[in-house]
Amino acid sequence: MSLDAWARRWNTPPKRDTVGKKIRDFVSPPAPLKQQIISATYKISSQIQKLDYSLGRLQIYDKQLFEKVVNALVEGDKTRATMYANEVAEIRKMAKIILTVKYALEKVRIKLETALVMGDTHASLAPAIVALKQVAHYMKGMMPDVYTELIEIDQALQESMMQVTTSVPVALDTNVVTEEAQKILRDASIVAEQRLRQQFPDLPTFEHAPTSTQASGATIEEGK
Repeated sequence: MSLDAWARRWNTPPKRDTVGKKIRDFVSPPAPLKQQIISATYKISSQIQKLDYSLGRLQIYDKQLFEKVVNALVEGDKTRATMYANEVAEIRKMAKIILTVKYALEKVRIKLETALVMGDTHASLAPAIVALKQVAHYMKGMMPDVYTELIEIDQALQESMMQVTTSVPVALDTNVVTEEAQKILRDASIVAEQRLRQQFPDLPTFEHAPTSTQASGATIEEGK
């Protein structure tokens, strides 16, 4: 395909063959491929902001629970400390998922930006589509609104690919594309684990914490 032909296909909707498609396009014409990818990029950025907001709320709640763990240990109440510590563990599981999805979306966004700059839709969009769909399912039970938005973005991107070539379904099933999508998720998980350790301090150990009897005895001694 010549550069001029590629430019026309990139910036304008392709011709439709069937009468039914022509009617649908007349009523609701499809956006040009470039425009759809730009729209998807902005929408992904919006979802990343939502994830950042949720992560900030989790950090605040984690800090509150962390202080309760420490206070319970100081008071010698290991049972209550354990209860709060278990809740902290659940909060951090959620935080790790959000961080993983956030960094995966950032990598998907980079793929889209690369497709815009280079016009290499097969190499950039195909792995992004596969990764985006997998990432979306992490959010299904936790943040349904984000899940719905990501699925809609994924579907729009698939339509974008179909505008370029009819062989997209085959391309999306190749081992190369799947491996690239898995790499996006693996890399995001590694970064999420690192950031989790940086943003959420380790819980204090219970081994040398005083018992409730020792704690009350120390209080009596201090009062003498």
